[in-house]
Amino acid sequence: MPVEITEPVNLSRSIFICNLFSFFFSACKSCLLPFLTIYLRFLGLTATQTGIIIGAKTFSTFIFAPLWSKCAIHCQRRRLVLMTALFMMAVTYLPLTLLTSLSPSVKSCDFPVTDSSHTFPTTQLPISVTRTEQVPVYSPTSELPKLNLSDSQTTLSSSSTSQASHDSQSGTDAKKHTKDDDDVLLKSVKDILIHVGMDKEDIQYLSAEDIVNKYKLIAYDEELLNTLKDALSEEEKDILKEFFRRHGVRVRRKRDISLNGMKETFVLALHKQLKQAKENLFIVVLVVLIVGEALCSPVEKIADDSWFEFLEQIDDMERYGKHRIWSSLAYIFFPVIVTLVVENTTCLFNMKIHPFMFHFYAFGFFLGLTFLISFFYPVPSVAKSKYKSKLGTAMGRICCTCSGLLYMLTLIIMGFIFSSYSNFLFWLIQDLKGNEVTMGVCILVASLSELVVLVFSSRLIKVLGNGGMISISLFCLAARLLYYSYLWTPWAVLPAEIFHAVTHTMMWFVVLSNQAFRVSPMVDRAIRSVLSSAYFGVGFGVGSMVSGVMYDQYGLHVLFRALSILSIGWCPVFFLLQKCCLPKQDNDIKYTRLLQADDHSDDDMEDDWLEHALKDK
Repeated sequence: MPVEITEPVNLSRSIFICNLFSFFFSACKSCLLPFLTIYLRFLGLTATQTGIIIGAKTFSTFIFAPLWSKCAIHCQRRRLVLMTALFMMAVTYLPLTLLTSLSPSVKSCDFPVTDSSHTFPTTQLPISVTRTEQVPVYSPTSELPKLNLSDSQTTLSSSSTSQASHDSQSGTDAKKHTKDDDDVLLKSVKDILIHVGMDKEDIQYLSAEDIVNKYKLIAYDEELLNTLKDALSEEEKDILKEFFRRHGVRVRRKRDISLNGMKETFVLALHKQLKQAKENLFIVVLVVLIVGEALCSPVEKIADDSWFEFLEQIDDMERYGKHRIWSSLAYIFFPVIVTLVVENTTCLFNMKIHPFMFHFYAFGFFLGLTFLISFFYPVPSVAKSKYKSKLGTAMGRICCTCSGLLYMLTLIIMGFIFSSYSNFLFWLIQDLKGNEVTMGVCILVASLSELVVLVFSSRLIKVLGNGGMISISLFCLAARLLYYSYLWTPWAVLPAEIFHAVTHTMMWFVVLSNQAFRVSPMVDRAIRSVLSSAYFGVGFGVGSMVSGVMYDQYGLHVLFRALSILSIGWCPVFFLLQKCCLPKQDNDIKYTRLLQADDHSDDDMEDDWLEHALKDK
């Protein structure tokens, strides 16, 4: 029987607050989390490093969310833990905006960036110079001195009227430049060398001749110069080339020079410094997200548990789950809005702030609204004995039955596959020269398809059965991945996003509607938690790490095709095994589906005591 509540309950107000909390919390997540991997790519991290970060973040949530939830229940401080977790979420993610100053791959929004893998929306400024221009002191976000390279290069090319050697021609032309131009160019080169990691104390007192003699190799090898594209913009590379041309150094091919003794050269030292900088950045992001997720992970679990128990107290369980529609609405609207702002903005607030940072600012805004609403979120206060753990019963239902084990293994495989395109599909869109609006529309189409498919799910299950629907989900997942591997244009991704409803939403509906997992409300939620941990925890975490390594080793197309083979290969295996694992038909009356478990009783008797008593009889 439901527990008597001594205080009057305003049900309409509680429903409104719960829906509003779900809407704003999903809004803050939808503005940033789907785009987090492309931000890590902007910082210059590799797919392997990105996969490790996302996998470690997932495992941190997997471990600490239930621990915090249990502690909050034991100490009767769920609202405090909920609000603290929301605050720590802001402390975890918003400081990531400061990491751009640590990354050699990220330029100020005024710099032109041509590398599609690290593209921020930028405005390319013309390169010009005046004699009286003062060179600013270098900082990671400062502009380089403006140089009229086109004029100087024209002078170099027009001054020669004979077929003399390029070295002699460059030496003659260099004398024609004014001292002011040479000084500005020298300071520009010093700023570039400091920017890419050279010691400022070693650079600032060197003359042009010293730099030429000490770092000449970079100009001798055009191939090596191009490998620095992650650290140098096209403007910076042009400045370096012009500097060496003025000082009589001709850019030659790699085959024209000897590479013996290069270990002490500028290029190798620079590569080493860039690699060390990215490794340091990787460690910083990894530690921040692991620790941060350990502190902010219980938000969704505490909110969901509180709402479930609130409805259970007032005996209105039919309303449970309807608040998730508001979460879907947030994912429909806000990713598209945010990406439209990012794509149509050059520098935020007319400052040197990358437009991508709007993702973080929108995330912080909606997270702040969620934090305010959490003051009023319905959190029931009941006796501790109410929360007797059902995890053991749930594990028994899953791990001690053939059907339960088969479903859990299938969820782990599908979570493994889901992580690959969840983390790296937007990387593929970037490689195809797509913009962020395409990514936002992808999320929109996938979210809309979820709402549509739920209308027909029950009917399809009656016709095809649970095993048949899971097999269809696996087949569609394989077709979706195979389609991704042959993607030819960014907008062609949208038709495949319609199948998100079949490969994700319908799959979960089918799993949770399985009669083997329908016992009592409390046990059902424990079963759902175990299965979610298998999918979003074990499968997604391991899949993120493995897919990152495969991406770097074999490329994204091979990764998607290999996972497509895994999905289509498991499809007939699952279909056959589930036929062998069908439970025996039980015609006995399941009284536990008519009566709620007496969870607040003081004895240790199981919830299905009446069913066992009838069987024993």
